[in-house]
Amino acid sequence: MQSTLIGRSGREYKRAAVLHSHPNKSELDIRLATSDNQFFVLKPVSSSVFGHLLEFSKEFGDNHHLRTHVDYNDKENVVIYEGFTTDVLSLVKNYPPLPLKVRKAILQEVGCALRDMHAKNWIHLDVKPDNVLVNWHIDKQGQFHLQKVALGDLDVALKLDNEKLFNHRIGNVMWRSPEGQLGKGVGKHSEVFSFGLLCFYVMTGVEWLHADFATLEVEPESVILFKLLSAFGPLPDALMKHVNDTESAELLKALWQAISEDETNESFDSWSSDTFPNLDSEVKRLILRMTNLDPLQRASMSDIMADAYWNLKDAK
Repeated sequence: MQSTLIGRSGREYKRAAVLHSHPNKSELDIRLATSDNQFFVLKPVSSSVFGHLLEFSKEFGDNHHLRTHVDYNDKENVVIYEGFTTDVLSLVKNYPPLPLKVRKAILQEVGCALRDMHAKNWIHLDVKPDNVLVNWHIDKQGQFHLQKVALGDLDVALKLDNEKLFNHRIGNVMWRSPEGQLGKGVGKHSEVFSFGLLCFYVMTGVEWLHADFATLEVEPESVILFKLLSAFGPLPDALMKHVNDTESAELLKALWQAISEDETNESFDSWSSDTFPNLDSEVKRLILRMTNLDPLQRASMSDIMADAYWNLKDAK
C-alpha cells in the first residue's frame, strides 16, 4: 500500500495510524491521514457503498449537520472525511462535567441533521452516540468550547420509497425503536424514537439500556424490548398492528404480561433527576414526545426541533 493517497480534488493525503483494523484485509483498514497540517480519515468501502455515498453527498454535501466526505479516490473506493476530536459516546462518558448548554447544543445539531434527512425522505438507520462526531477544546480558564458537531456513518442511510416502511433489523440494538428491535415497519418514526434515546443518554450520561450481551441466553433484542416496554408502556394495540407480524405480536404480549405482573417496575414517568442527572420535567416531556410506543403517535423530527425546549437562554 502506498503511503499517500491522491483525492479527486488533487489533494495529497499521507496515511498515518490505523483507527479501525479490518479482520481480514489490511487494505480495508480505516486510517488517519494528514494533509497541510490537517487531520482526515480515509475509509475504504465497497463499490456499492462508494456509489451510495456519492449519491447521498449530491443531496446533502453542503449540510454542515452531516459528516459527508470532503474528497474521495474512485480508483481505490476510498472516501475521505474531516477528522474530529472524538465522538459523543466517549465525550459524555469521559467528561461528566460537560455543561448542560453543551449537551443541548450537541442534541440540537443531531436533531437538525435528522430533520433535514427526513425532509428529503432519507433515514439514517444507525443513530447512536458513537456516530455523532464532535470537535471541542478547553481554554486556559477551564471553559469548555464546542466547535463542531456532525452526524456521521452514513453508509447504511436509506432513501425511502414514498411511505413504504423498512422490514429489517439494522443498527446498534441499544438504540433501536421497539419496531426496530423486531425489524418490522421501520421508518422516520423509528428514528425519532432513537433520537429520544440519544437525548436521554446525552443529557443524563446514563446507558440505561446497556446489558452484558456476551452472557445473555436470549436474543438481545428481547432484553431491550423488555426494558423499552417497561419504561414507556403500557403496550398499545397500535404497535402490534404496526409491526403486522404474528410472532412479533406474541412476543410483545408475553413481555408486557411479565412486566404488568412486576409490582416493582418503575415507568419513565416516575424517573427523576435524583437518579438521572439533568432529567427535569422539560427533558422528560421532550423525550416522551419521541418515545410513544405507538409509532404513529410520535412527533416528527421537524416538530421536535421546533419545540420550545431548544431555547438555550436559561441553560447553565
